[in-house]
Amino acid sequence: MRETTDKPRPTPPPSVTTTVIGDRLLRDPLRPPTGHTRPPPLELLSQAWSPSISAHSSQNSLFSATIHPQDHDVGLIPPGGAAPRVLFISGDPRPGRNDFGAEAACIRQVVGASYMQLTEMASVRLAEICPALDRYRPTVLHIAAHSSFGGIHLTQDSDSGDLCIAYETLCAEISRVRHPPRLAVLNFCGSTALADEMALAVTTVISWPHAVDDGQARTFARQLYQSLAVRRSVAESCKDAEAELRGPHPDLPLPLTHGDATAHIF
Repeated sequence: MRETTDKPRPTPPPSVTTTVIGDRLLRDPLRPPTGHTRPPPLELLSQAWSPSISAHSSQNSLFSATIHPQDHDVGLIPPGGAAPRVLFISGDPRPGRNDFGAEAACIRQVVGASYMQLTEMASVRLAEICPALDRYRPTVLHIAAHSSFGGIHLTQDSDSGDLCIAYETLCAEISRVRHPPRLAVLNFCGSTALADEMALAVTTVISWPHAVDDGQARTFARQLYQSLAVRRSVAESCKDAEAELRGPHPDLPLPLTHGDATAHIF
């Protein structure tokens, strides 16, 4: 009995307090659990994350934090959340030595400074167009190619049988896609006939009624996408691009719009 009663009794554990934060219970918030390090002070968190923290006296919360985007991210996030995409399809340049690459480059520069994305495909076969539209779901389909005798030249592979694709065949292919583009820019000579057919499946189409050379096509495309990037309508963007053409090319027949020209693509 002496051995039992003379031994010192263990010190009883300290009382534990609970604090309600949201729907969770914290045991003794001033004392971290064994084996865990104390979280850094709120001032350090503020310096690391740069949040704007304001205290609220409510029943279920001690504070709420709002994290604002950095200044360089403002304006780069599109309103809908998903960045709109431009699918640039160009034909084989060999028949007329056209410089489709320079046209793609000027669009790439405009898109790179905005929230849009650009996908380029050159010398595309007819069988590749529909899968590409279904895969990328572009907001804008831009086609730069040669055209003649009611058809469009996209590839020089005669074995494929689509050396010159009829307008009706191309429109039938585009109408099969699950998510047609909202705007089609047919930046090649005499594309009005194709635009009339394509407007049945695409909201708005831009075409050239007569011939257009590389420099004119680039000037028009550069200003068109600059205006579209700041969310101007197709009609307004076309007027901006036409104004760029009137100075150096006052006698050039201007492109035409088909479908809903007042639509805002982005």
